[in-house]
Amino acid sequence: MVFYCFKLLIFRGNLYTILGRETDFGGQKMKKKTALVFSAMAGIILATMLVFQLNFRRVYELILEKDMEQVEDTSNFVTELLYTKIQNLFSVLSSNQKIFWEHEDGNLESVVQRLKKIKEEERFDTIGVMDLQGKSMDDSGEGKVITDTQWLDSIRKNQRYISNIEEVSDRILLAVPIVKNGEVRGAIWGYYSVALIADEIELSKDSHRYFQIVDDSGKYISDSNNVNSFAENMSVWEELQRYELSDGVTVEEIYENIEQGKTGYFHFTFEGQGRYVTYEPLGIKNWYVFSVLTEKYLGSYVTEIEKIFSRILMGTLGIILLSIGILGFFVYKTMRLTKEQNESLFSKNKLLFMALKYTKDIPFEVDIAKKRVSIYSNEDSGKMLERDLEEFTPEYMLKKDLIEKKQYREYKEFCENILSGKPVKPVIIKMKMGGKWNYNRISMEILNQNHIIGFLEDYNELVLQNRQIQEISEKAQRDALTGLYCRGYFVQEVEKILTTVSCSHNGTCSALFLLDLDCFKQANDTLGHMLGDRILKDTGRILHSVVRGSDLVGRLGGDEFVVFIREARDIAALRKCAEKINAALKRTYGEEKTVTVSASIGIAVWTGERSFAELYKMADTALYKVKESGKDGYNLLSGSHVEESEK
Repeated sequence: MVFYCFKLLIFRGNLYTILGRETDFGGQKMKKKTALVFSAMAGIILATMLVFQLNFRRVYELILEKDMEQVEDTSNFVTELLYTKIQNLFSVLSSNQKIFWEHEDGNLESVVQRLKKIKEEERFDTIGVMDLQGKSMDDSGEGKVITDTQWLDSIRKNQRYISNIEEVSDRILLAVPIVKNGEVRGAIWGYYSVALIADEIELSKDSHRYFQIVDDSGKYISDSNNVNSFAENMSVWEELQRYELSDGVTVEEIYENIEQGKTGYFHFTFEGQGRYVTYEPLGIKNWYVFSVLTEKYLGSYVTEIEKIFSRILMGTLGIILLSIGILGFFVYKTMRLTKEQNESLFSKNKLLFMALKYTKDIPFEVDIAKKRVSIYSNEDSGKMLERDLEEFTPEYMLKKDLIEKKQYREYKEFCENILSGKPVKPVIIKMKMGGKWNYNRISMEILNQNHIIGFLEDYNELVLQNRQIQEISEKAQRDALTGLYCRGYFVQEVEKILTTVSCSHNGTCSALFLLDLDCFKQANDTLGHMLGDRILKDTGRILHSVVRGSDLVGRLGGDEFVVFIREARDIAALRKCAEKINAALKRTYGEEKTVTVSASIGIAVWTGERSFAELYKMADTALYKVKESGKDGYNLLSGSHVEESEK
């Protein structure tokens, strides 16, 4: 109980002083801390509202920035897709050069069939071949002369050709030169509908993002079918003249950037609606893609976010207020509980030092990091002695003759375990304190890596009591006259052996010897009881000297003795032992009147009997046979077989 109180004091040392000084149960510090917490929470609420208001515009800008990143991604996607589509069409034309050679060979029917097949598979409007003079034949077999000098010049220079969109048909022309031995011989060409390309990459009609592709003359290659598009039957430059551009951007500036192949960004409003636009080159001629984001969507999106933020703010404020209420309740309960605990611990503190005052027990603390031991006085609760940890090491204690050498190893193991963080059981050590040797029980417990507490308990009285109990126990086990085991203890020990050890253990044999002193009554009556007691003492001493230390010797009462021989080598060894006992116990007592005392021995060899009573009955039967045959001898009984008496 004292050790438990000490542990409690150490654990809760921040609430009061370990040395019994007055404890502050004060709720003043707790109240100040509570007020500080509530003030901090109110500050958090105000700061949250202020930050929300200040950063809402920043939220709008971030959303715009992220949306414009998506617009740019869309623009990059459209650019890449369109460029890839055009390159694929060029590749299709290049891979079918054999058609041109068939045309030169005059195999016109085959040429027409192959041209039709390519037209259907790749969805060309028209496809054909031509020579360097412009003579051409299309997939219908119709021949004509090409007069477009720009087209012819590009082919003659061994360059691929792509036209701007045709005014009427909304399609573009693609042509690939045919080269043989480094010489341009002609071309394979095809018309392809821009609408097919636009269909592959157009976004949904009601999307807040859409795109438009413009050729180098400013004409729309693909008119967006998006509901938010303002494009009409005019060029991009005519359309831009209608819009109100923001941030000082002009149509001329946009035109100049496009002429130089630059990427740009601008904002405009038209009929009360705003658009954010990015433009970048496609990499084909000087075509551009314009990607557009509607401002209306952005505003409605931000408004929705504002509503959500407002709800979150109100919910957060509600949760904070609820938390403050719950926290306040728990703070109040904690303050009450802390006060009650402090009062309880204060009383335990007083109780501890009252207990220490009337005992010789000594509490102590070990600071491993500082290698210091703090020892608290059991007489003065305000007094504490500090010592170096080194002074309590096993080596130092043994060197200074403060512990006995025989307990050095036990004390060393105890110290090593506790210092390595292992839990230990209390150990009783005989120590020299104040010049006197005393038994002390050391109890220790680890609080953390660098902090250990313990108790040094005065164990002198308990050790003395244990010794007295042991002496009383030994007296109860021994016959007062002979010092041999008494009947009860002998029977108890033999039955332990019978129930725990095999009768054929290691091929040996065990046996119970039952001895009766011949002529003892005559000696006792003739020579006196004093001499009778001497005969009994001599018998006990002789039996102890004849048998081994592992054998049991006892006195059942009167002149009846018993010996239990454990694990003799064989039956012959048992016989030899009986003969030695017979020879040793045959002695003559008296001077004027003499009496010769001998022993009759009945031997019961253990063959698996599980009780002393069974062995005793067998040994008694064997003893009776010895008495019948003239005493002073032995008879051995093993199971139901009785050996002949031996003299």
